Amino acid sequence: MNTRWVTKSTKPLLTTWLSGSETCCRQARRTSIVPKIAIIGAGSVVFTRRLLGDVLSFPSLADSKIALMDIDAEHLELISGLANRLVTDSKIGVQIEATNDRVKALEGADFVITTIPVGDDDGVARGIPQRLGIDQAVGDTIGPGGIIKALRTVPELLDICHDMERLCPHAWLLNYANPMAIACWAIGEATTFPNVCLCHSVQNTTRQLSEYIGADQSGMSY
Repeated sequence: MNTRWVTKSTKPLLTTWLSGSETCCRQARRTSIVPKIAIIGAGSVVFTRRLLGDVLSFPSLADSKIALMDIDAEHLELISGLANRLVTDSKIGVQIEATNDRVKALEGADFVITTIPVGDDDGVARGIPQRLGIDQAVGDTIGPGGIIKALRTVPELLDICHDMERLCPHAWLLNYANPMAIACWAIGEATTFPNVCLCHSVQNTTRQLSEYIGADQSGMSY
């Protein structure tokens, strides 16, 4: 069964599964006592550090194994150092593994988080439309920039999905890579395992719009 929806945080999904939710356990079919979370494209220092902070804040994840994978050795070394420091400061039993081998990172994973960037957004996703007179502020989700980004990103995401089918077929895929909507659509069409596509812009845009109109955010839902 494919699941395709958008949520604003990984927290509810991870903690619900680990707390013994019958539905999530049945779908994820956990294969180990110690849950393994693989982060593919973990070299983003700011994004991965914040994501790790979320994961490490839950006691139910205190004994998990986190595999950090990136093709950039320098960035990977930096983020793995930060991750180990977070674990040490938190005084918990999380195991951190850093590798540039995607197969090794995915083997036996219960959750896979994809945060990969593919190519040069400034020069391609935004640059090409700008040269043709189309100026997009971001261009990583919709319009010509989003389509260009999809043509580069979706094949890489599907390669990861095919690896998951071999190495961790019962894992949940949580995708943060843009273009989010197109990526979610493609993954849902091409795979059978449960997947969730996430975007922090949902809550950020909601907050920004509420400030524009002076609305109370506590009364807003999305």
